[in-house]
Amino acid sequence: MTEYYNPEFLFLTQEDVIAAGALDMKAAQDDIELAYKLFSSGQINQPHKPVFQFDNPETGEKRQYLAVSMPVYVGGSVNRIGHKWAAESLDNAKRGDMPMGIDIILLHNLEYAIPDAIMEAGLITAMRTSAVAGVGAKVLANPDSKVAGLVGAGVIGRTMIMSLTAAMRKLEEIRLFDLNKSRAQELATEFEGQVRVVVVDSVEAAFKDADIVTTQTTARQPFVEDRWIPKGSYYAHMAAYEGKDEVFLNTDRLVVDNWGTLKTWDFFSATRLQKEGKLDEAGITDIGKILLGEAPGRQSRDERILFANLGMGCLDITMAERIYQTAKAKGLGKKLSLWEKPLWI
Repeated sequence: MTEYYNPEFLFLTQEDVIAAGALDMKAAQDDIELAYKLFSSGQINQPHKPVFQFDNPETGEKRQYLAVSMPVYVGGSVNRIGHKWAAESLDNAKRGDMPMGIDIILLHNLEYAIPDAIMEAGLITAMRTSAVAGVGAKVLANPDSKVAGLVGAGVIGRTMIMSLTAAMRKLEEIRLFDLNKSRAQELATEFEGQVRVVVVDSVEAAFKDADIVTTQTTARQPFVEDRWIPKGSYYAHMAAYEGKDEVFLNTDRLVVDNWGTLKTWDFFSATRLQKEGKLDEAGITDIGKILLGEAPGRQSRDERILFANLGMGCLDITMAERIYQTAKAKGLGKKLSLWEKPLWI
């Protein structure tokens, strides 16, 4: 009589993911640094991720809905193939009853061709997104940076404060701007006793004389003026539409997460400028090369460095693998099965 294998896998809710260490920013930064090094040393197989964009059929508003598929194999010590499905709805953000981004990660078992785990990944996205900026700051910002200017007080604004304070120990003040001032005030209050967060009235005020500047917004049109970017600053550009063309053209150095993918995205400013012959891709550096010591980090105090990134699936899978292993060790999550007995073999 045939013994059927019961393919159980672990399902992790957001609460399980938290209990398994998703909110540990230092661990997230370690995950991101490892993933970047593996990617730039050729140990990751990561196809260019397709981005599905949908306009609002009633209002015509651009990029109202978004879905992104990110399959990836991460080698090295991670040794995991997985898939992240990321979706966004601006309707969610407007209603305020759900997160704007709803993400799921599947970690795959090659031997049995089944999932090992399926987990809620919204927090993984939020943590790794800002962890990226912190990892970049360690090699691209002046090490004695004291003031940061942040634009955007949403979910990524929160994790950005966590990331920069974890990465830059000498940081004394964060200036925060958001179109929704009350939301910015609430976030500033949340970090009382941890770091001084000052709510300001404009992007220009947030950036004035800052050592580090970041933008993490849902903007659909560029809004950051080149004249606002301080000399010697590190600018973490976290979304597709934030810096105007001059910001990219006048930076001393442009660093990215993965130029191979970014140059396939026509909606990204640097890609368009490169195709127009205004930006030389020979001067664009992947962050992993810097972390491996194959390209220089910051070379002078006055150097103005722009780190533009739109996310890579290998970052999520690396972080998800740590969370999965921790969840197993702690007995977290719920075991689910695909069937009681397969109908056909």
